[in-house]
Amino acid sequence: MIEIAIRVAFGVAFLATLVYQFAFFKFYRIVKAERVDWISRRGSLSFMYAGLPRALDPNVGIALLGVAFSSRVSQLRTHSARTYAFYIRVCLPLGLLLYLGISAVQILGAA
Repeated sequence: MIEIAIRVAFGVAFLATLVYQFAFFKFYRIVKAERVDWISRRGSLSFMYAGLPRALDPNVGIALLGVAFSSRVSQLRTHSARTYAFYIRVCLPLGLLLYLGISAVQILGAA
């Protein structure tokens, strides 16, 4: 019974991760087009991400999450920005909780 629950939780966590990644990159494009000053952050180690898309820089990612979890979303003109921010607000904590729960069950079950 617990194995079935773990598999279902892993499936839901995997789907939450896919939806989160989709919403993250769509939301990044919207914020970049409308308010680039909100996500124009560079850290001391940003040179390491020079060949990658800008959204993969951790400083930009944290700034984007800050926008998604704040009330600044309402300042964006694109209506889908609120939808993608909602997906981020739901899927990130849901996925994290499920992955942590699965890990805890696996660790406790192995002990």
